[in-house]
Amino acid sequence: MKKTILHLLPVLSLLAAVPAQAQFKLGVTAGLNISKLSVNDDECKKYVDKIRPGFVVGPTAIYTIPKTGLGIDASALFDLRGAKSKTISDSKAVTCTSLQVPVNLRFGSQIGDMVYGFVFTGPQWGFGLGSKESVLAEGIGKTTGHEMERRWVNRSTAFSWNFGLGGVVLEKLQVRVSYNLALRKTAEIQQVDLVDGSKTRVLADGKAHACQIALSYLF
Repeated sequence: MKKTILHLLPVLSLLAAVPAQAQFKLGVTAGLNISKLSVNDDECKKYVDKIRPGFVVGPTAIYTIPKTGLGIDASALFDLRGAKSKTISDSKAVTCTSLQVPVNLRFGSQIGDMVYGFVFTGPQWGFGLGSKESVLAEGIGKTTGHEMERRWVNRSTAFSWNFGLGGVVLEKLQVRVSYNLALRKTAEIQQVDLVDGSKTRVLADGKAHACQIALSYLF
């Protein structure tokens, strides 16, 4: 929590400096997550080598400062992303559900009479929801003869960064495309001995990235 507050301080300072004439809008966002999970171990990559679609949905707030092109947007999004092996037929799917809070600095300009185009970048904080674990594979240990599982175990928090561009049509409909890059590990792949549960071994660290296409309706 302390790290999250420290990350938010520059954003809060910027919000405090927004002039009174700034425009404020609320909206609802929904979109598609094209998830990409990565791990730092070659042998474990086979479990998450297939890109799977997910989604995001939630409220969005936008501040814009007239005549400057500058603005800030923030959202609270329910986020579903995951992956599955394309080489192991009996491998289970990985599922990551979380509350994601992106806060982006944006810069844009009017394009004709109907469209306002912009680019944006900023930090994103993630807070895990639901089950933390997904079973990747099951089997019998070669040396112990015990039943074993390999699991994707999500961390309770995550920190990532967004880069993207978009446009607002008739001040009501916002479309944007972005890439969400995980800056620190979001999960571990663990091997668990089901007979002796205390024997757990970390096989790899994992990160959950995503390309996102989102549509917002602004009130």
